[in-house]
Amino acid sequence: MVTPKSIRQQVYEKWVENPYLKPKQVCFVLELDYHIHGNYVKKLLSEYRSYHKFVLPLEPHLPHRRVFVWENILRDLVKLPNGWVEVVNRNKMWVYHDDSGTVHWYRGGLVRLYLKGPVMLARAKELFCSAFSFLPWDQIRKYVDVPLREESKHWVFELGAPVPRFDIRQFERSHGMRIFADKSHPTGVEVEETSPFWISEIQNSLMEFGRLHEQFAKSLEEHVKLIKEWQKEAQERRKKDN
Repeated sequence: MVTPKSIRQQVYEKWVENPYLKPKQVCFVLELDYHIHGNYVKKLLSEYRSYHKFVLPLEPHLPHRRVFVWENILRDLVKLPNGWVEVVNRNKMWVYHDDSGTVHWYRGGLVRLYLKGPVMLARAKELFCSAFSFLPWDQIRKYVDVPLREESKHWVFELGAPVPRFDIRQFERSHGMRIFADKSHPTGVEVEETSPFWISEIQNSLMEFGRLHEQFAKSLEEHVKLIKEWQKEAQERRKKDN
């Protein structure tokens, strides 16, 4: 005989599946009377978040993650698609979640994809396609048939014992690496890797160089064209003089 799960167990499982659920939503999903169980569910969710120090968008059960970014995927004319949840906060972010990771979609068109598990670009593209399956296929291909822009990488190294809070930012600017423990993983050390500032400066310099080179090439082309016109006019004058 299977022992029925307690409300605490059921609430915890739903919170792990979707940490953004509100007490009323949890009660609705579990078919609990909100007026009777609402305060208890609210207390449980508060305990889970307090214990894990849950801070968006980190999910405590992820062993590691990589973050990919898309911009200008506008949602102005899109109704909340199936499988997506709206987060009740200031920016009204939409969230999609499955076994591969989580996708955040912001009002301004920014999309952040948090991939967990084995790190393969194909899996990131599959998660994107799954989340945006409501879009026309030719539009989806436009977003996945290009090199993906990776914003950051994140690892959790499990130590098996409680770790005090610390935050090492000594190498953040020079190497793009931050090492810390913030109690989101009580027994783990976290490492977050981003592009150091000088890579962005080099990229910006290369882009500026490319822009100037394009301008120079265009000016040179116009100059050569003008010289040819002068040569043509000079030849025509010589013919007339002769």
